Amino acid sequence: MRLPSATLETGPPVPLGLCGLARLVRRRPLVLIGGGLLTLLVVLALAAPLYAGDPVNMDPFKRLHPPSAAMWFGSDNLGRDVFARTIFGARISLLVGLLSAACAAVAGLVIGILAGYSRSFDNIVMRVMDGLMSIPTILLAIALISLTGPGIGILIVAIAIPETPAVARLVRSVVLSVRERPYVEAALCGGARLPKVLWRHIVPSTIPALMVQSATVCASAIMTEAALSFLGVGVPPEIPSWGNMISSSRLFLSIAPMTVFAPGICLAVTVLAVNLLGDGLRDMFDPRAKRRR
Repeated sequence: MRLPSATLETGPPVPLGLCGLARLVRRRPLVLIGGGLLTLLVVLALAAPLYAGDPVNMDPFKRLHPPSAAMWFGSDNLGRDVFARTIFGARISLLVGLLSAACAAVAGLVIGILAGYSRSFDNIVMRVMDGLMSIPTILLAIALISLTGPGIGILIVAIAIPETPAVARLVRSVVLSVRERPYVEAALCGGARLPKVLWRHIVPSTIPALMVQSATVCASAIMTEAALSFLGVGVPPEIPSWGNMISSSRLFLSIAPMTVFAPGICLAVTVLAVNLLGDGLRDMFDPRAKRRR
């Protein structure tokens, strides 16, 4: 006997998008929080000309004014809008952090793959990498910048070079473990050329570890850029930067604390977001973490 369809009552369907979001929040909260914060910072930095105002305009009659409706974070010792400079400073920090991480990741990937597959290349290049790792990042960056002068481009290169050895050693360790696996040996015995084997079998195995390490490099690069700008060897003083703002306003902390707190808090939130994203990616790609869940 068939039952009428009206007797089979069900609740309203749950949207698939909400189910996926709830599952992501439950299983990967660090990825969601870190990625969300970082995305928000990127959007605010890109849209800065639409709402932030002029970050370089100086008004001597508005020096060290407290926060107001016209200037949300007040003004600095030269009468510049602290809110506008803080928002535009996010562009410099994010640009330097992301590009430094990208350069270090690409260079480290190439060096690590070659070192992991060529023992003669490994013996030479890894000793060079060990030498670079023994030099403090800030000292090497200061030395490179002093030879060429301050600038965003040379700052990115100066930060990426000291970060490359750590990426190269990580990729090398992954390559050394993957090259002995049966599917790689089967591909080589089947007549596949080495470049094709590297591209199809070796490189994909390094991507998870490379993504996690890139997040660490990005956070370190943002902190290094701020430290170099604070010391006066980072970006030029006329370009808004969180390090420049903290350096120029530290003498007026007791009079106008927002001139230091605003860039300092933004710097801390940005580094926290990148670190949370890196921790979430590490948990996502860790097989032991998957088995525990």
